[in-house]
Amino acid sequence: MILVEPLEHHPELVPLCARWNFLEWGQSTGHTMEAIVDAFLGFLEPSSRQKAFIAFLSGLPAGLVLLIDKDLDSHAHLKPWLASLYVVPEMRNEGVGRHLVRAAESAARNQGHTELYLYTSKVDYYRRLGWQEFETLTGNDAGLVILAREL
Repeated sequence: MILVEPLEHHPELVPLCARWNFLEWGQSTGHTMEAIVDAFLGFLEPSSRQKAFIAFLSGLPAGLVLLIDKDLDSHAHLKPWLASLYVVPEMRNEGVGRHLVRAAESAARNQGHTELYLYTSKVDYYRRLGWQEFETLTGNDAGLVILAREL
C-alpha cells in the first residue's frame, strides 16, 4: 500500500529527505547538506504554499516530491513547479512516483493553480502521466525539457 503525506506531518524525516535530495541533485550542483536541510525545514510550515510530500510503501519511507514556486531562474515567470521527484531505488516500479506526482498536482490544484511545470530529461515517464512538452531548453540546460500539466 502506498500512502503520500505532507512532510510537515513527519518532521523527523527531514534529514532523510534532505539526504536523498543532496545525493541525487545537490551534491553535483555545489549545495551543502546543511543548506538542503535548511531548505527542507521550510517545508514544515503548514501555511507555506511550497510543499514537500513523502511517500510510504508498506509503512517505509519510499520517496519524495516538491511543489515549489521557482525551479529555473530563466523561467521565473512560470509557477508552480513539481521538483525533486525521487523514489528509493529498491522501491521503484511500484507506483510510488505516480502517487507522488498526483499529490503535488492535487496540492497545486487546491491552491488555485491551473497549470504545473517541471523540467526533466525523462520526458517519456511524465508523458505517460499526462504531461505535455512546453519548451525544449538550450545552452547549459540542453537535453532538458520543460513539461506542463493542465490541472
